[in-house]
Amino acid sequence: NMYSQMLLVIIVLQSAITLFSVVTLPVEIDASNRALAWLNNSGLTRGKEHEAATTALNWAGRTYIVAALASLTTLLYYIMRYMGSRD
Repeated sequence: NMYSQMLLVIIVLQSAITLFSVVTLPVEIDASNRALAWLNNSGLTRGKEHEAATTALNWAGRTYIVAALASLTTLLYYIMRYMGSRD
């Protein structure tokens, strides 16, 4: 049926998105860590400004974790919809 076919297309596309999210996750976390190291070594910021920049970079890295989890959750949702639509 058309609904099942559309769900399969969505699952394939979401799988590609999820794969991309998971593959790029270490790269993005490393970029945040390198930015933190540079910030610490450069002396560009001090005091509260340094704390705020460090916090921002830490959270920036974490957003990629959340994005990967959201993508995986969406993929699982569509897989479950597909499995239920075959009844």
